[in-house]
Amino acid sequence: MTTVNVGPTTGTAAQSASTTDGMSAATVSAVFGTSTISATSSAAMSATSSGGSSATSGGEGDADAGGTGGAEGSTGGASGLNGTPTEEDRSALPTVRQEHGAAALDGEVYVLGGFTPEASSSVQAYDPETDRWRDVADFPVVFHHPNVAVVDGMIYVTGFLLGSSLSDGDGRAFAYDPAADEWTPRASMPVGTERGSACVATLGEHIYVFGGASSATLPDASVYDTVADEWTPLPPMPALREHCVAAGIDEKIYIVSGRANSIQGIGTESWVYDPATETYDERSALPTPRAGGAGASLGGRIFVFGGEGNADDREGVFHDIEAYDPATDTWEELPDMTIPRHGYAAAVVGDRIYLPGGATSQGFGATDFHTVFFFHPEE
Repeated sequence: MTTVNVGPTTGTAAQSASTTDGMSAATVSAVFGTSTISATSSAAMSATSSGGSSATSGGEGDADAGGTGGAEGSTGGASGLNGTPTEEDRSALPTVRQEHGAAALDGEVYVLGGFTPEASSSVQAYDPETDRWRDVADFPVVFHHPNVAVVDGMIYVTGFLLGSSLSDGDGRAFAYDPAADEWTPRASMPVGTERGSACVATLGEHIYVFGGASSATLPDASVYDTVADEWTPLPPMPALREHCVAAGIDEKIYIVSGRANSIQGIGTESWVYDPATETYDERSALPTPRAGGAGASLGGRIFVFGGEGNADDREGVFHDIEAYDPATDTWEELPDMTIPRHGYAAAVVGDRIYLPGGATSQGFGATDFHTVFFFHPEE
């Protein structure tokens, strides 16, 4: 593992932007993916995880998802998650990376932008079958803290922070076609709502973007129709939030923890948003409230990994892995991460959650570390 210090571990700039480590998970629209998941039933869910975070969800075969992305097509229920929670090393990233997005698409894990250790436009893909990385087409601009999702075999970036600035929200949207290996412009976010580090989830062909940050944390919520290429404003969030995890399950979207305006401004509340009624209802809070962690949806549950703002840890990073069951509105504590990180995203392929990159100290401390989380079958 390589760790590179790209800036102060704390500091006014990072805290005021409050974007030091959220990420949006990509959406999976085939089987499973990373942060964002498309759902029409308990078998299909949506989530996001870096810049903004989306809980990814996974399934068998080729998966589409995103984090800092999303996933679609889970097996539904928690019946497939029997066994021993396990985290194993995988091939390191070609370069250190944090505050990036992640997505699962066609059975591969994509990492998008972030600090490598400088702000970057690079996009790379990982093949779990060969345990190898490859370069794909760069994003059109240098960016970090992207809002990432996957829908219908395409990776979408719907807003981000531009260049190396921690406060310059950019509302442009782009779609990546893996067959053509190219990015094409899509409709930008509504004027005045440009932001990165939002909480992203998908339901069907729609990408939901909650909260986020530009020069400050924003309460805005909006939904993007990938077919019509149109944005629609939604009721604002009950509280300011960014660097949180979101996941779509059973036609509703769950939004977990996060923060507002500083690393120390961690919010404890979690909500479920119902698109049919356009209302938010509070749900059981994450037992270890935090921000900037990676999120993934798998087997009907939402998993949260790491995060920053831990006053009890020398590096300021959370070690915790916790899983939420929407059916019972309860959380389960799982064994700690092997190497605690923040500022990264998750992607789900099959029944495994991939956790590429991130930082090992609060603020900046980018690493090339890459692990996979799964449930090892009982002997």
